[in-house]
Amino acid sequence: MRAFPQTWEQEALWIADRFLGDPSPFLETWAQRILGPLDVPALERALAAVVARHAVLRSGFDLGDDGPEQRVDPVGTVPLERLPWPGGELHPTLRRAGQRPLDLTRSPARFTLYDRAPDEHVLLLQIHHVAVDDASLVLLDQELSALYTEETGGPPAGLEPPALLLGEHAVRARAAGVAPADLAFWADFLAGATPLAQLPPRPRPLAARRGSGCDTVRTTVPAPLGDAVRAAARALRTTPHVLMSTCTAVTAAALNGEDVVIGTPVSRRGEPDLDGVFGCLTDLLPVRHRVPADATFAAVCAAAKRGSLEVLRHRNVPYARLGGGVGRTRGVLSGAHLSRICLVLDQSPSRLELPGLRCERVHVGGAAAKFDWLQYVVADGDGWDVRADYALDFFTADEAALVLRQWLTALAVAADDPEVPVRDLFDRLAETA
Repeated sequence: MRAFPQTWEQEALWIADRFLGDPSPFLETWAQRILGPLDVPALERALAAVVARHAVLRSGFDLGDDGPEQRVDPVGTVPLERLPWPGGELHPTLRRAGQRPLDLTRSPARFTLYDRAPDEHVLLLQIHHVAVDDASLVLLDQELSALYTEETGGPPAGLEPPALLLGEHAVRARAAGVAPADLAFWADFLAGATPLAQLPPRPRPLAARRGSGCDTVRTTVPAPLGDAVRAAARALRTTPHVLMSTCTAVTAAALNGEDVVIGTPVSRRGEPDLDGVFGCLTDLLPVRHRVPADATFAAVCAAAKRGSLEVLRHRNVPYARLGGGVGRTRGVLSGAHLSRICLVLDQSPSRLELPGLRCERVHVGGAAAKFDWLQYVVADGDGWDVRADYALDFFTADEAALVLRQWLTALAVAADDPEVPVRDLFDRLAETA
């Protein structure tokens, strides 16, 4: 066994996880519905090769003499369970499977292959967030596609080994430390940040604390609206993500006033030798929006762009340090701040491509409530698929669906006329049913 410190990102997740019950909110899933004559032994060999390539999948996470550690097993495996389909609809059945606890001292991952019907299988990877981020799942799609192709008689995968271990990166990052200038930026950026007292879609009594229960609501951004959003983003000299995040801020500001914090994921991959590394190299950071009612949407969006760029310039401050090392108030990390509303945009989702088979990604939803509202927007042709995991303590199913309708309303109005006054947007949201 080789022992390394955990990365900043891993340590924050690992410590938080120790204080939470099951199911952990940090359990992630990657699921594929596979149609056609699957070569199961070839799949098993390909998955074993992926595990052999990426040390974090063969690591245990525990407390060592010098703090939280990741211990790499040089010959460890992640076995492939093969089970009959337990019955029931696809999404809820996989969601239940994704809630099974993982023993992080042994492995952060579990593969399960379900026989659902003749020539229909469902492959489920259940994995803890300490070992994965979105870029890792892109690697999984690419490498498993190439390795299965090789195992079934196709050309060699030709994959280069990762340039370094995730643990080696952790040592390097800890040696570099956190720049005082970055800490100073966050102290100023978050000074006086106002907690959200209300959550969309309307003012209502909210529970004092968030439990683990969550569910998922879905909608789409149709292709014509997608085209309009991209055109508006070009006209505003910004990105669709900034425009969409501004719409999210508008829906929150309509109930809370102009000072709104929205969480957004940032990648710390940056260095070329991290491109092929599987593991958690993404963190959640806050973007503070100012949404005055007498401003135009275009002006609010321009300010959001400036704030987002500043956050990216100072992204090397670990999420956990925003509470303990930046300011006197730890509330920036509490449920009243960052853990309320988050938006994730995936502009270029990858696909699993296995020869002779049709693979469909199944988005299962969170095992437990990670935030009050966690919204994913995933590119699909000219439009986007939208889904949100929401805390059952704060939203009914009808309220969650209304939040997405309000967000789509703001998106459509702003894309049609970016100079629309924010006050008019508030009125349109109030009229949305």
